[in-house]
Amino acid sequence: MALEGWHLNQLPEAYVRQTLQSMQGNVERAASEIEALRDVDTAQRGMLARSVTDIVNLLRQAQSQVAHGDHDTVQTTLHLKDAIEGLSLTSGVKRST
Repeated sequence: MALEGWHLNQLPEAYVRQTLQSMQGNVERAASEIEALRDVDTAQRGMLARSVTDIVNLLRQAQSQVAHGDHDTVQTTLHLKDAIEGLSLTSGVKRST
C-alpha cells in the first residue's frame, strides 16, 4: 500500500498523494452507487454507507499527513485496513424482498 511505502520513506510524496486521491475518488463513486441501491435493505445500505464514509475520512486523514510531511502513518494505515476489512464483511448484503 502506498501509505506504508510513505511511512518507510520508500515512495515520493507526489505518488502517494495521487494514489490516495485516486482511492478516495473510487470510494466516493462507490458511495454514490450504494446510495442508488434500492433493492438492498435500508439498514444494510446504511451500514455500507457508514463503512464507506469511514474509509473516505481515513483517506482524507492520510492525505493530510502526507501533505504535512508526516511519515508516522502506522495508525492511519491500520485503521484504514480495518475499515476496508469491515466494508468487505458488510458487503455481503441481503437483498430485500
